[in-house]
Amino acid sequence: MDQAGADPFGVTVRIAALLLRSSGEGVVMLERAVGRVSRAFGVDVEMLVLPEQVLLTDVGTGDSARVAVVRSTPGLSRLDQVVELEALVSDVEQGLTLPEASRRLDTVERSAPRWPWWLRVVGVVLFTVGFAPSVVATTGEVAATVILGTVMGVLLVSLEGRRLEALTPFIGAFVLTLIAALLLTGLATRTGVVLVVVPALFIVVPGDYLSAAAAELIAGRITSGATRLVYAALVLALIVVGIAAAAEITGNDRLLTETPVEPTLPFIAVVLAWVPFSVGLVLAFNAPLAALPWLVPTVIGTFLVQQGATRLVGDITGTLLAGIALGAFAGIASRPPGRPPRLVLLLGGFFVLTVGGLGLRGATALLGDDIISGFADLRDFLVQMPSVAIALAIGVLATERLPSTTGRAHPSAAPTARG
Repeated sequence: MDQAGADPFGVTVRIAALLLRSSGEGVVMLERAVGRVSRAFGVDVEMLVLPEQVLLTDVGTGDSARVAVVRSTPGLSRLDQVVELEALVSDVEQGLTLPEASRRLDTVERSAPRWPWWLRVVGVVLFTVGFAPSVVATTGEVAATVILGTVMGVLLVSLEGRRLEALTPFIGAFVLTLIAALLLTGLATRTGVVLVVVPALFIVVPGDYLSAAAAELIAGRITSGATRLVYAALVLALIVVGIAAAAEITGNDRLLTETPVEPTLPFIAVVLAWVPFSVGLVLAFNAPLAALPWLVPTVIGTFLVQQGATRLVGDITGTLLAGIALGAFAGIASRPPGRPPRLVLLLGGFFVLTVGGLGLRGATALLGDDIISGFADLRDFLVQMPSVAIALAIGVLATERLPSTTGRAHPSAAPTARG
């Protein structure tokens, strides 16, 4: 154990570092958790939180304040650590001693991913197969996603933690489009290649990042929201370029044109497909199995509310009502001890509301000279992204028991140590 972990400020910094790695849904969770820990330990900590770094200042140590900076690329692949940290923060508030908190942090920091690589690949396949019917409800689409999901799963776990990890969206889009254009030509010609590969690519489509960025901007967190929005847009661009480049190499630019297909699967099959999707999400993102009984009804409920409200009043209101219901349920269901954190419950709903998919489909359609479909999808995307953010914010705020606790900015502080 290093010296930083032996004091209250050191433990607070270590918790902030772990939370930053899983802050793909926004900075609020990190701010609140760090605030809860510092208050429980009696430490006066000021925070400046950005999507990829946190500056923490211990202002209660006398004339010379201690400062620490932690940096990490935000992600969501270690939901097991999110669950463990939520339990740890709660226990600290209940009086867990500093040495015991430090020991538990050691365990969390050193823990291997909950699921082995091959089971995470299976998870990506289940995620893909479960998502496919909501894109194109045909047996051909579902069968194709078994192949494409397997390839995407292998790429995801192979590139994770390596130099090329940041290019996973581009590599995945390029490889999957090549496979779809060359080996699944009949299906790609009938629907358009984007609709074939989107279910397998949705594991890296930044719909959740886009919604989190919009939520941060709405909440007045301009710097973090704008930064996250640019990052999410870059990820989306990597996917679009990968698809377009593969289509160009195969000489099938026309495959970028999206063609509506009549569904052949019954609606109940589309609904039940969210069950393997939820199982796949748990495995792919290293969430504990205990989250599954909560995740399945959350995902299916979000989908049914969105579908029902959309048919009654329209797309925008349907998204708003589904997002409000998701935010409210996640806020209430995550309160009791032992329940999955709100982030875990919200994640499935983010994918259901499919913000990033519309932007991807719109951009690729424009590249394929399908002007009408392209602009229609981009229009829907630009409306749906803030709609999801607004709805979730309403649902979450409506179930909040305490006002938001945020760190105070310390503009004069300069980083003198790095976590």
